[in-house]
Amino acid sequence: MMSSQSNIEEARLEAGPRYAKQDKRERIGHAWRLTTRYFVSEDWKAAWFLVLCYIGIQGGTIYSFIWSNQWQREFFDSIEQRQAGLFLSLIVSFLMIAALQVGVTLANGLVGWTLTMRWRRWLTNWYMDRWFARDRFYDIERLRMIDNPDQRIAEDIRDFTSIISGNSLIGVAIGIGSSLVSAISFGVILQQMSSPLEFTLFGYDLWLPGGDLIWFSIFYVLFGSVVITWIGKPFIRRRMREQHFEADFRSSLIHVRRNGEQIAFSGTQGLEKDGLRQAFENIRHNWYRLMWANIGLSLGTGIYERVIGVVPLFLTVPKFFAGTISFGQVMAARDAFTMFTTSLSYFVQVYPGIARQIANINRLKALDDSIDNERPRGIRFLPGETLEGVSIQVTGLHLRRPNGAPLVAMDEWTVRDGERWVIEGPSGAGKTTLLRAIAGLWPDGAGSVAMTRRGSAMLVPQRLYLPLGSLKNAICFPDRAQDHDDATVAALLEKVRLEQHIPAMHQERMWQDELSPGEQQRVALARILLQRPSLLVLDEATSALDASNADHFYSSVLAAMPDTTIISVVHNEKLASFHTHRLLLSAGQGHTMAIGAPQ
Repeated sequence: MMSSQSNIEEARLEAGPRYAKQDKRERIGHAWRLTTRYFVSEDWKAAWFLVLCYIGIQGGTIYSFIWSNQWQREFFDSIEQRQAGLFLSLIVSFLMIAALQVGVTLANGLVGWTLTMRWRRWLTNWYMDRWFARDRFYDIERLRMIDNPDQRIAEDIRDFTSIISGNSLIGVAIGIGSSLVSAISFGVILQQMSSPLEFTLFGYDLWLPGGDLIWFSIFYVLFGSVVITWIGKPFIRRRMREQHFEADFRSSLIHVRRNGEQIAFSGTQGLEKDGLRQAFENIRHNWYRLMWANIGLSLGTGIYERVIGVVPLFLTVPKFFAGTISFGQVMAARDAFTMFTTSLSYFVQVYPGIARQIANINRLKALDDSIDNERPRGIRFLPGETLEGVSIQVTGLHLRRPNGAPLVAMDEWTVRDGERWVIEGPSGAGKTTLLRAIAGLWPDGAGSVAMTRRGSAMLVPQRLYLPLGSLKNAICFPDRAQDHDDATVAALLEKVRLEQHIPAMHQERMWQDELSPGEQQRVALARILLQRPSLLVLDEATSALDASNADHFYSSVLAAMPDTTIISVVHNEKLASFHTHRLLLSAGQGHTMAIGAPQ
């Protein structure tokens, strides 16, 4: 059982940084903007064309139902009156109606699926552009603003734009319009077979226009809508929690898959399994609550839909026995009553879908809030504003943790072109955070970091990022593999002592998993030698290498790029000899000093 504090944290991660400040008007405004944004985009012509086609198809569907209703009346009347001469023409009419219904069904699918995919593609690209802009994807994860932004972009947008399901807001709007047209059309038909609804109230004789069939349908819809809405309230909450827990469980499984070797080596299979079981238990507990909510909703809608088919018979069969209407009118009245009631009860039918859609919109709003909730940058990052001959200029820098706790303070630090600095200090002193500030990725704190725009800069972390694809692609990253010839890449693999992988450099494999940490750091060396940056920042880039390969790493860099400015975080004191200056982080302060010439 999760604690109250855990529930609060789960709610915060699910609903985003503004989860306690949401009001109804703000949510409605967001849903409106989210729905209409695509239809005023650069793809607006295709969007509106497809929408108009979709509306036209709905009109064709309604017309086919009206035609079918008229046919049904004529067919059963011809049977009752034994008019055999009409049978053949009625069969031909039936085939024409069937052809029309098949045609509108095919057109509905074609247009609906096309509009859905175009809308989803545009909205997905729009979210991805904003997610990557200003490194928001990094800040969202670093500050844990929301859970599973990937699921929101992949699945929630997919469901939100699903026109064909009728649950998207555009689909609901078109459905409401179609239902009104259908209700009016079948209301006219129904009125022809209705009797005046007369009753006495407080001694007065009253009557309602429209007839008994129409008013019974309206009362039935109003009653059903209130009941179904009340029954379905818990479904929205349970559905939203289901998406959250399912995404957490899937992420945990992916984590085990990606770290299988370390888990096997450390013998922590039981611990990981317990974590997965707990994640699944969250799904299970919520599943039973969702099950009961769904059962109640399904039961209510099921009873509602079944009763629709028999109520008109109870109202019209006595009229048939009395001889006031024909048998064909009874069957047509039943069909018209069903269509009229179904049109009026559109909300009842789509309520489960609307409930899921509200959950999707809420999660997308949390993603929007997280993307837009950019924290004020305390550390000013000033690319291209250093003096001549200076690569990095740090002034009045105070690094803080995201919670505001102080980390490191440095009044002045100047890295000149061609200098090689080693950053040392105990674990947790802020070495990696300082490198992030140099790269403009750490806004928490105060002061300024200026970096030269001359040449190119490369940051090499302890754990190298290897993109999916071939080994050559990983070495050439961020360039394209075709930008460099095979001979150059093969020579680099030999240079960094990975010549055994030359025959397989074009094979697309999971190199992130197949290469050892030490081999990955040698791939980083190959990438450095290929790119030849003028500023090289190394964050424990040799931590997985033995002494010989670590020396080879730095020797190769200095031999190939003697004028490159280097900033390194290392724990091996022997590697400090490859540098000209030292920055020592100790007791929350940074101290600079020169060291002897490199060996």
